[in-house]
Amino acid sequence: MPSEHHSLRIARHTERLDEVVKFYRDGLGLPEIGGFRGHEGYDGAFLAVPGTRTHLEFTAGGGCGAPRPHDESLIVLYLGDQASVDAVLESVAAEPLPPANPYWADHGVTIADPDGFRIVLVPEHWQRDNPAVQVGEQSGARDGLRGLFELAEDSRPRLDAYIEAGRVLVARVNGAIVGHLQLTDTSDPAQLEIKNMAVLPSLQGRGVGRALLDAAFALARDERRTTLTVATAAADIGNLRFYQRCGFRMSTVERDAFTPATGYREGIAIDGIELRDRVWLEARA
Repeated sequence: MPSEHHSLRIARHTERLDEVVKFYRDGLGLPEIGGFRGHEGYDGAFLAVPGTRTHLEFTAGGGCGAPRPHDESLIVLYLGDQASVDAVLESVAAEPLPPANPYWADHGVTIADPDGFRIVLVPEHWQRDNPAVQVGEQSGARDGLRGLFELAEDSRPRLDAYIEAGRVLVARVNGAIVGHLQLTDTSDPAQLEIKNMAVLPSLQGRGVGRALLDAAFALARDERRTTLTVATAAADIGNLRFYQRCGFRMSTVERDAFTPATGYREGIAIDGIELRDRVWLEARA
């Protein structure tokens, strides 16, 4: 059975590789995160679906020809609002198509890629019922939380150095721990730092992170702290968006914070952006 840590790759063959990649990358806005040329007669490209652990692979070569599209074979992209759908339609210059399934006529706009495969652009977010979340302080050893800590920290030596520091709030759903937030003191007694925070990928975007932050703000106010601070990678657009939506504002940028000298291996990328700089953000408690 798949675990929360697994990723999904959807692969498809094409005889128009460059044209298809340009359509999905430049038209739909999916970042190109890698690829290959001349590997046993095949060329290929990988494109990420932002905000998910999913990416698309397109390959060409091998002499097997391109698959035939089907009107009911769809990629459905939930873009969040009508302005985003309009921007994509303008970028790809594609004419909307009548969907085979009338459901999509009421919920999105159907277009076709250069191979004729259909994409539905939906002007809303994927909606799921948010689970009931209970947040409390964790006591005892943190070995059982290490997997969560590692979701937010790529350097093992750095994690070893701070994993037992400060206090940890944990979020539970149906009794199981699904997220955590570590708080540590700083040189400023009025300030608390969010040192490490993560939510299981299967529950991201469903209110768990916000519940942890709400609890951290409440704890800071109870202790008469005035500020919460947090650092995240400049490459992690999802984290920057999340914290700013929760009231944080950027304060400083720490250039070249993620290097082999500081415990991070070379070549790490997030959404196709090289991991290099650290951004500090602050919020009033």
